[in-house]
Amino acid sequence: MADKQNGNELDGNAVDKDDRNIHPFDSGGRFFEIHVKGHLNSQWSDWFEGMELKLMDSGETILSGHIVDQAALMGILNNLNRLNLILLSINERKEE
Repeated sequence: MADKQNGNELDGNAVDKDDRNIHPFDSGGRFFEIHVKGHLNSQWSDWFEGMELKLMDSGETILSGHIVDQAALMGILNNLNRLNLILLSINERKEE
């Protein structure tokens, strides 16, 4: 049974969206930079939803571009995992 004194309920409406720190994707997607250890050439761009790949002198690759939704982001992360690349960071960026 739900504990209403502590504000905990078992149904999906119990938690206010503001409390979960969730920011939904808008219709155009969001711009992300994903840093991985290792180099990928530009031929992999199609496998990563058309994101731009930038090779760094440090041995990292930066994937950047719009990601339309959370499923697309998970697809990209799964592809990185299949290539055994080490994920260094994921950052949402404001477009300039």
